[in-house]
Amino acid sequence: MTTKTTFKIIVTAILAFLPSLSQAQKKADSYLFVFFSNNSPKGEQIRYALSDDGLNYKSLNDGKPVVASDSIAITKSIRDPHILRSEDGKEFYMVMTDMRSSLGWQSNDGIILMKSKDLIHWEHNAIDFPTRFPNLEGFDRKNLHAVWAPQTIWDPAEKKYMIYYSIGRHDWEYPTNDKNQDGSTFYQPYFKIFYSYANSDFTDISEPQILFDFGTASIDGDIVYDEQNDQFVLFFKDEGRSVINQQGNFRTRQGVMRATSKSLRGPWNVEYKHLQKEGQYPVEGSSVFPLIKRSKKSASEWMLMYDCYANGYYQFCKSNDLKNFTYVHDTPTKGNFTPRHGSVIQITKKEKERLVKHFGF
Repeated sequence: MTTKTTFKIIVTAILAFLPSLSQAQKKADSYLFVFFSNNSPKGEQIRYALSDDGLNYKSLNDGKPVVASDSIAITKSIRDPHILRSEDGKEFYMVMTDMRSSLGWQSNDGIILMKSKDLIHWEHNAIDFPTRFPNLEGFDRKNLHAVWAPQTIWDPAEKKYMIYYSIGRHDWEYPTNDKNQDGSTFYQPYFKIFYSYANSDFTDISEPQILFDFGTASIDGDIVYDEQNDQFVLFFKDEGRSVINQQGNFRTRQGVMRATSKSLRGPWNVEYKHLQKEGQYPVEGSSVFPLIKRSKKSASEWMLMYDCYANGYYQFCKSNDLKNFTYVHDTPTKGNFTPRHGSVIQITKKEKERLVKHFGF
C-alpha cells in the first residue's frame, strides 16, 4: 500500500465521523423560525416565521399556530420548540417542552418528539419521564422539578440522534443569599443538562445520562459543530439567582455562555464569560445557526439569537468564529411576530414556496 493510498484512507475515515451538509442545506434559500409566543395557553403553541436574511422575519399563518398544542401535548401546551433537518435531508425532527406555564414552573415532567417530511404534517409522541423511566432513582413525580428545552443533534460517532435537555430535581436544590417574601432562604433549583438517544423512528428515547454539569444551575443547551476548529460548541444559560459558581469562581447572572469539546458527550471546557450584548440581562433560549453562503467566496458566518424575555423581544448577534459575537438588532415588539424561545433552520426555495402556499402570511 502506497503512502498516498494510506493518507486517502485516513482522510476518508475522519470525514465519515464529521457532520455533513445535506443537498437541501447546500441549496438553502431562506430561513424558517419555529417558536412559541407568550406564557398563555394560546401563546404556548408552535408558530412559523420566514426570513430571507436570517434577521428579519414575517409570520406565516397570520401569526396563528401551525400545530395545535392540545393535539400533541399531555399538558395541552408546548414551549421551546427546536427543529432539525435529518442527516439525509429527507425529514425534519422537532422536539419541545411539554408544559403549560399557568400550571406552574414545576408542573413539567416531559418532552415531545415530532417528525415530518414536509414541515406541514407531523407525527408526534409525548414522553412523560416518571412514566417512561419508573425505576430511575430521583426521577419520580414528587422529586422531579422539571424537564426543559430539549434539542436534537446528529451524533456522527454513534450514528444516532442525540436529544439533550435540562433536568431539575428537588433534591439538588441549593441555598442562595436571596430571601423569599416570608424572609426564608431562597433555594435555587439546580438544573443539569442530560442526554438520551432517539430510537430509529424517532418515537422514544433511551435512559437519561448526564451531559453537562455547570456546578450551578444551567439550562437551554444548544450544541453546534465548529468545523473550523473541529470541535463541538455548547451554548447554555447560567440559570437562576446570583451566586458564586465554585468551578470557575464566577458570579452567575442569567446570561449566555459557551463550552467546547472534541466529543459530543464531553468533557466540556467552559469559558466563564457572557456572550450577549453588554448590559443585556436576563436572557435565555439561545440558538445558533449558520448563515447562508450566497457565493463560494463568502466567509462563514453564524447568528446567535436569544430571548430577552423580560423586555419582550429577541436579540440577534453575528460571528465568524463562534466565539466573538457582535450585536446586530432586536426584533420589533409589535405585530404578529412575537417570538419566545425557538430555533431556526435553513430551507430551500421549494420548501419555502410549499409553506407559503399552505399557510400564507
